[in-house]
Amino acid sequence: MDARAVLELAPDSRVASSATRLAGSSGWRGTGRDDTALWGLCAGSGAHPYQVSVDLGDRASKCSCPSRKFPCKHALALQLRHVREPLPVAEPPGWVAEWLARRRRAEVAAAPADDSPEAVARRARAREKTALARRDAVRAGVTGLADWLADVADAGIAGLPARDAEWWRSIGARMVDAQAGGLASAVDEVRRLVAAGGPAWAHDAADRLGGLHLLTRLADSPGPADVVRGRIGFPVTEEEVRAGAGWSDHWVPLLRLDSDDGLVRTVRQWVWGRAHGWVVAVRHAGGGARPGAPLAHGVRVRGVLHPYPGAPPRRVAVGEDLVERPPGPVPAPGTWREALAGLEEPLRADPWQRLHPLGCASVRPTRDTARLVDGEGRGVPVRADLGLDQALAVTGGGVFDAWGLWDGRELRLGAVALPGGAPEVVG
Repeated sequence: MDARAVLELAPDSRVASSATRLAGSSGWRGTGRDDTALWGLCAGSGAHPYQVSVDLGDRASKCSCPSRKFPCKHALALQLRHVREPLPVAEPPGWVAEWLARRRRAEVAAAPADDSPEAVARRARAREKTALARRDAVRAGVTGLADWLADVADAGIAGLPARDAEWWRSIGARMVDAQAGGLASAVDEVRRLVAAGGPAWAHDAADRLGGLHLLTRLADSPGPADVVRGRIGFPVTEEEVRAGAGWSDHWVPLLRLDSDDGLVRTVRQWVWGRAHGWVVAVRHAGGGARPGAPLAHGVRVRGVLHPYPGAPPRRVAVGEDLVERPPGPVPAPGTWREALAGLEEPLRADPWQRLHPLGCASVRPTRDTARLVDGEGRGVPVRADLGLDQALAVTGGGVFDAWGLWDGRELRLGAVALPGGAPEVVG
């Protein structure tokens, strides 16, 4: 839909004119999009910004402003902003997801059930047509990314810091248009690594570019695996996951990482299950909101989590019947060698994963606290931050069991325990 088509949705010329001016306003924040909707926050006359969302299926919109005209200027302005420059791909905040879910439920309730063989076949053909169109769009995007990577290789990584914002934006926008949001995010990660600089930027950028090259090679293989589909950006909704089978277990959320890319804040929890091992729970929030943790952190939870498709540690959606209990002991490998060897299977299944939960029993800090050494005398570098300081305070600098997030270089400590005891989260 182009700008003219958007303005044709306006209820009158005054709303259209106001929307055109508002589209260029600096009062927007927290804007984003996925395959189903656009959203954003727009500053108004009140203390709180207006929440604006647009359903891409039928261009229905919802805005918290008091206007009685539909669509309002805010909904039209958001669409105009997207026409001028595609909004960033993100996971919809809760208020958008709830509105879309209500619309879908209402559509199902209003539509008479037609289970005739003709209707079933017609719906199946429509789904197949949609899937084929998405596949063709993604295939074109992957081809374009492969060409871009070849150009980067020819020019050399050393020239990346001199590339301007438009050069980066154009390839990201092309991936968005190709409905390959995962590839767009991966390109943006390379851009951020280059912009941040530092002694290891070239190594890290080369690593990410190599991972992108591998994705372009595997994306066109027959029946790409769930991991590849997820990395490219084929969405799986939480609603679909919850409708599937769940894993009932005793879960202990031990490790947590908060991030903020300027548009979306994210909380990730690595959760250990007695029967299922490590899984990851994720929660996002846009518009400056701060997301809460999916599960009570550091507390044992008895309940059901629903796994997404993919490789271990599997992402999960929080399910039903959650009962919090005091944490009990969590087993950890006896040596760092054993712990690192346990990462072989996850790395083979998903070589693009950058953070891994890692634990070891009975470790001790070196005198300079730069490493944690196991009973065999082998150590791993540990990140000097609040988590390490708290661990030393809790354990008194003696031997302790440790769990953290391993990025291939150092361990970000997240939980400790006296040998064999219940873990205590740190950091």
